[in-house]
Amino acid sequence: MKPSTLLLAVSGSAVLAAPTPSLIGDLLSLGNNVFTTVTSTITGSLAQQVAKLGTTLQTNANQHGQIISSVALTVQAIEVAAKRFTQNCIWSKPGKQYINWSTYKANGVNLGAWLEIEENYDTEWWAANVGSFPDEWTWCQNVGFAVCGPKLEARYASFFTTADIDKMCAKNINTLRIPTTYAAWTKVPGSQLYSGNQQAYLRALTNYAIDKCNMHVIIGLHSLPGGVNTLSIGEAFGHDAWFQNSTNLDYSFKAIDSILTFIKTSGRQNAFTIAPINEASDNFAGFATPAGLTNDGVNWINTYINGVFSRIAKVDKRIPLMLQDSFFSEQFWSPFYAAGTNLVIDSHIYFFAASGAYSQYVPAAVCGQAKYIGQGDGKFPVFIGEWSLQTLYNNTIDNRKTLYDTQVYAYQKYASGGAFWNGKMLNTRDTVDGEGKLQDYWSWEGLADAGVVSNTLDQSYC
Repeated sequence: MKPSTLLLAVSGSAVLAAPTPSLIGDLLSLGNNVFTTVTSTITGSLAQQVAKLGTTLQTNANQHGQIISSVALTVQAIEVAAKRFTQNCIWSKPGKQYINWSTYKANGVNLGAWLEIEENYDTEWWAANVGSFPDEWTWCQNVGFAVCGPKLEARYASFFTTADIDKMCAKNINTLRIPTTYAAWTKVPGSQLYSGNQQAYLRALTNYAIDKCNMHVIIGLHSLPGGVNTLSIGEAFGHDAWFQNSTNLDYSFKAIDSILTFIKTSGRQNAFTIAPINEASDNFAGFATPAGLTNDGVNWINTYINGVFSRIAKVDKRIPLMLQDSFFSEQFWSPFYAAGTNLVIDSHIYFFAASGAYSQYVPAAVCGQAKYIGQGDGKFPVFIGEWSLQTLYNNTIDNRKTLYDTQVYAYQKYASGGAFWNGKMLNTRDTVDGEGKLQDYWSWEGLADAGVVSNTLDQSYC
């Protein structure tokens, strides 16, 4: 959906790290619904409940590192240079070894809107199948699993296939980031998210990508039981009950155990990274800014992540854990984890809602922003898990390759690479400021078909 002042009001006056356009659609769908915010007080009984799950309730959120808020940045008007550079990126080849994110260089693509559905990324399918319901939870709750289930199964079988992997392989893609819902991994009583054959489809696609194209796979939990951010991507609209809830934490660990079993039984254990949480927020009024998490929220995330680490260790400590930074940056999370921990921080960088972000000014900003976010304090590697080409103003078809090449180059130079969001966007309905439709700036396959994605980075601004 076209960026609006509604997003800016929620995210702050200037945003360089922000969620996808789904956030805008989510906000508009919510209308006048009341946003709830978790304000639970940590109690001794909660600590005891958490201890029974094999982990320790964290209470040291105030010992965080530097808060580097990208919402304090703006894209300044500059004299646009005519010179573009050809860059040669050496992409990592995982092989049979476990990867080290400190040295790994990812040229990645997200396979979103597949095993978790988002309306903006396939508007015709949504209209024909989901209709006016705002999210999967509400849809399945109203029509029943007997109706929504077969439609979702058909989507799992068709939205991304081995043919898509072949296209990515031909363009030197070496990393896939694949969002899932917790319902793909565990059944939670009362949940209206569909639990079906997601794992079978994921197995077939990832085996193919690993065996044929030597790709590394990041399995992500974009939703957790109870809801992690009030949005549809966190479970369902208005759901934020994951925080400070030991029952929901227990089911989250069950999902992690299921993912670990999936990895262990793949015969390709070295080829996976686990991303246990995405864009978490227990203060929706500050979502996509460092105000989006309270101290209690930070403590709960660290409680969960420590529990995930202990579960990974029972399988193999060489399996990396990827922590999405909730718009705080690597420096913020760094003090909570010992040096040498197999941890990589996932930051999301978008310019579609950034103050002053005209298409012609953004490439220069990318070069500085990548160094600013990507290097962190040097303790843990940083991966740019989501990025796209849309800017707030004056999007142009001709400038897309400069924006693409610049980001690909900058994120591998200053960070561990990144993953474009998204592999596909089928949305001819929504426009952008400037030229074209939303999908012209958010669909990797569309960009590849248009020649924007090529095997030569010859339009880099950096």
